[in-house]
This record gives sequence, structure tokens and C-alpha cells, in this order.
Amino acid sequence: MDPVSVEIAAIRSALAEATEKIEALNGLVVSSENNETDILDPAVDDITATELIHRAERLLKWSRLKADMLNLGSGLFADSCWNMCLDTYICDLRGQKITVSSIAHSSGIPMTTAMRYINVMAEEGLLEKSPNPSDNRMVFISTSETCKDKISTILSHFK
Repeated sequence: MDPVSVEIAAIRSALAEATEKIEALNGLVVSSENNETDILDPAVDDITATELIHRAERLLKWSRLKADMLNLGSGLFADSCWNMCLDTYICDLRGQKITVSSIAHSSGIPMTTAMRYINVMAEEGLLEKSPNPSDNRMVFISTSETCKDKISTILSHFK
């Protein structure tokens, strides 16, 4: 194969991969748009915790995929605080304890930035910190009741 044909094949392959990823994102967006309901009429009580977890996991997956596809190292499309809140919310609904360092690490941003965001979200009343009784070096994090209610309302409108 000549060099031009090799280059064309590489470009076609990259375009096919990008198209596949765009279709995956589009499927999530279309699914969400087709199932929108009136934001003023939340029906959170009708949704099970399992369904809320499923919706939160889908949103978190979509958010991370979006960031991976569009950021290109700039961080412009990252929703770090939202992702940390969703991660914490999912753990809360599952009854799992999560440490500050664990949620900071899973955010995909520098640890110092994640820790600063967590502290701000705690000050804003979105997240709550509690000491680990068996290890004073560790701090557990959870979503506040207000934050849980708000995320549940958001998720009740996302299918």
C-alpha cells in the first residue's frame, strides 16, 4: 500500500471510532430527551432506589465519556463536582462508605483540586464529612439530605 492509502485508511479508522463514540453519546442524549417530564412536578417517590442508582450510574458514565471525548487535555468539559456528587450519592444509596481520598481519586482531576472542591461542597451543604471511628486518618463523605433530594429530583426526570 502506498503512503497516501495508508493515511486514508488511518483517517477512516479514526472517523469510524469517533462516529461510534458520538452515536453512543447521542443514544444517551436522545433517550434523555425522549423521556423529559415537567421539572416542576417531580415524582421521586415513585422511583425505587435501584432505579435511581441505575440512572445515576448512566449519567456518571455519560459525563465521563463526554469528558474523555471532548476534553483533549483542557478539562473544559469535565463535570468534576457533579461526578463526585453522583459517585457519593450512588454509594449512599448502596449503603457503602466512601472516603474523601477515594472520591477525590475517582474524580479524575488532581487530588488537591478534588479535595478543594469537596471542601467547598461540604461548606455549601452538599456533602457531609464524618470521621472514621476506627482510623482517625480517614474521613468518610456522604451527600447531605438536601443534596440527595435534589439529585433524586434530577434523576426522576432522566430515564
